[in-house]
Amino acid sequence: MTRLHSEEGMTLIELLIAMVVMALGISALVAGFSSGLLSIGRAQQASSVGTLADAKMETYRQAGFGKLTPGALSGSAQTGTDGKTYWVGATISWTCIVGDPQTTTGSPPSCNGTPASRPVKLVEIEVHKGSTKFGALAFSESATFDSSTG
Repeated sequence: MTRLHSEEGMTLIELLIAMVVMALGISALVAGFSSGLLSIGRAQQASSVGTLADAKMETYRQAGFGKLTPGALSGSAQTGTDGKTYWVGATISWTCIVGDPQTTTGSPPSCNGTPASRPVKLVEIEVHKGSTKFGALAFSESATFDSSTG
């Protein structure tokens, strides 16, 4: 009973243990905040490159099937919504949806398979980091265009 009423303070060992526990808790909070900031940065970049690819694909959708000329990868540098520069390019080629997936940039292939299909144009959009197509691929998107839909 006398020990409960004594006015002795904490020992040095107890103080050190309490400080170590507090330091571990604070370092866990800092690590959580830094990984959260990293995730936000990645999400911002993914949103920015996705927007660039969608905008490029919309220009092809508005142009229509007849104006899509098959050709090799070509594009240009553009600035994303995050203020960074990305290279946005497109490849237009002929392909078959059913059967052997023959892809050509020249004349339409003859499609075989069951059921029989006709060739369609495949538009592939690529977004690369930096101002050239040699940067790391950040995003890609593709869509097919059929002559029956204009």
